[in-house]
Amino acid sequence: MTGKPIVLTPEQEQWLRDNYATMLNCDIARHLGIGKRTLSRFAKARGLVKDMKAIEPMRADKARRCLRNKYIRDGFRFHPENGMESRFKKGYNAREFFGGERLMEMRRKGAEARKKTFREERARVAFGLPQRTRMRVSRQPAAKIYQRYYLKRRGYVIDEDGHTAYWTPDTIRAVKLEARTRGFFRFAPMAGNENISN
Repeated sequence: MTGKPIVLTPEQEQWLRDNYATMLNCDIARHLGIGKRTLSRFAKARGLVKDMKAIEPMRADKARRCLRNKYIRDGFRFHPENGMESRFKKGYNAREFFGGERLMEMRRKGAEARKKTFREERARVAFGLPQRTRMRVSRQPAAKIYQRYYLKRRGYVIDEDGHTAYWTPDTIRAVKLEARTRGFFRFAPMAGNENISN
């Protein structure tokens, strides 16, 4: 069962056209009593666009207010209003500044984030994809990792030990690429495809 379609009155329609360019979507949606997705659909259908020079200062101000409220709500000692006062003082260490429990929690979260990133990077390397960070997750040379990525893109099948690249009928053979990577891989036809020319 579907709800009734939302229809704007002529006054709302005119108000939307007059104010869409210079107001934030959240404020417009609240004024009209509709959702943000509905507002976006209305604006797109009417060809309305934002005046970014007028919108950006409002966005920045709202972001600052949200950040300040978050710091105050979470009970953090630092927030933008007293930033200078909350900086490290000479002779203070992290434990004295943040407190023992909060410092341990920060370190625990940081360690979990690093472990998650490490697992993701190791999975990317295992699938032959280039890394997104500079973490050392493999003892293989970076050149071999990148060459394996390019070989897989052309349809080569890399064996589990990571030293042999097999070609199949779907492989796009690349003579120069094979010559460049022979220091890292040996090339052979996949079982059952021995009659494919080298």
